[in-house]
Amino acid sequence: MREHLVEFTVPITEPMPPNYFITVVSDRWMHAESKIAVSFQKLVLPEKFPPHTPLLDLQPLPVAALKRKDYVDLYPSWDRFSKIQTQVFQSLYGADENVFVGAPTGSGKTVCAEFAVLRHWAKSDCGRAVYVAPFQELIDNRLRDWQTRLSKVAGGKEVVKLTGEITADLKLLEKGDLILATPTQWDVISRQWQRRKNVQSVKLFVADELH
Repeated sequence: MREHLVEFTVPITEPMPPNYFITVVSDRWMHAESKIAVSFQKLVLPEKFPPHTPLLDLQPLPVAALKRKDYVDLYPSWDRFSKIQTQVFQSLYGADENVFVGAPTGSGKTVCAEFAVLRHWAKSDCGRAVYVAPFQELIDNRLRDWQTRLSKVAGGKEVVKLTGEITADLKLLEKGDLILATPTQWDVISRQWQRRKNVQSVKLFVADELH
């Protein structure tokens, strides 16, 4: 007789029953079957995830809501933010809680990240900010855009990207206010964070394209 391992998935209904019965029946031999009870008395289920936040029908927020001329000037051709940007504005620009923004490509998530960076830079002891994206091409595109636009705000900020070479990256980390990196590059530089004060000084972490 050989041992067989069978895996299958069954739904859990509410209210949860006290047990499920599993019946195994041979397709070759008559009366060759077995039934066992699986008790749910001590079953621990994972926490239920709350439903996603619906997109509310809010009045689009004017760019002037940033309340700083150097910040408003970052969006010279805009009058108002999009609905998604309007909805997350208070969470990202008006508070310091962790935020997850899940939205389609092209819906303005990069501007949402900028909200968090701009709030971060408005503080007197802001420390460093890190932006991580999965592909080097995304990092290069962000660097070109943000070096042109963001480096001029809040009295002047240094936007740098890591290279993957540890000696060079330590120097970039030393001078950078906003550090751009792929996950691998950031892992190399931050792995020994206990001995690197510049890593410990990171106060804002933005992860893009998490999917």
